Amino acid sequence: ALSAACDLLRSGEATVVIAGGVDSLTRLTLNGFASLLVMADDGCRPFDSQRRGMSLGEGAGMLVLETEEQARARGVQILGFIDGVGSTCDAYHASAPVPEGSGIRRAMEAALDQGAVDPASVGYINAHGTGTADNDPAESKAIHELFGDRAPAVSSTKRFTGHTLSAAGAIEAIICVLALNNGFQPGNLGLRSPDEELPIEILKASRDADFDTVISNSLGFGGANCSVLVRKA
Repeated sequence: ALSAACDLLRSGEATVVIAGGVDSLTRLTLNGFASLLVMADDGCRPFDSQRRGMSLGEGAGMLVLETEEQARARGVQILGFIDGVGSTCDAYHASAPVPEGSGIRRAMEAALDQGAVDPASVGYINAHGTGTADNDPAESKAIHELFGDRAPAVSSTKRFTGHTLSAAGAIEAIICVLALNNGFQPGNLGLRSPDEELPIEILKASRDADFDTVISNSLGFGGANCSVLVRKA
């Protein structure tokens, strides 16, 4: 949705776009994920060695996107700039990412390229981090491959909200904007014993930090990947 909004703004088809997502919890959704055996009975613990799956949530998130010229003319406070968006599709499996994480890595690369941003300047990554057996290793490999041993702070905020599915990308983008403007990096709630087989270090507890650029990752069924690059105003 944010990517489509940016396209509308860049093309001149719109000067202001309200974009985001919403998802309500239903029995169909709950039973569907339960049938896949990916639901944790004690809440999700992304990137934990004892992770047992995801937990569902519901919610909504909306962002007002507009051209800088329009925002200045309206005299509103600018909270951040979307410098780049990258979207890819693995087409690897109906419900699992490529194990090596190549799809989400290419999405992050595309977002950085579009924004002409050096990976070293990224101060925080809000990972998709569902706490499932397939997602966490694939995403951590992608981050390590792109950033090497100099990866920024990484955490998943899904333990706070549950996986809100169609709303997750928007809600987590809002969390990133709040983190930029309030000078903090959200902790990975529920992380007790980090999985030592994963090649990146996960931020266990929230901490104060001053940084200018964040990446928000979202992965979906069918191998859909999206990375949004947000810069502090």
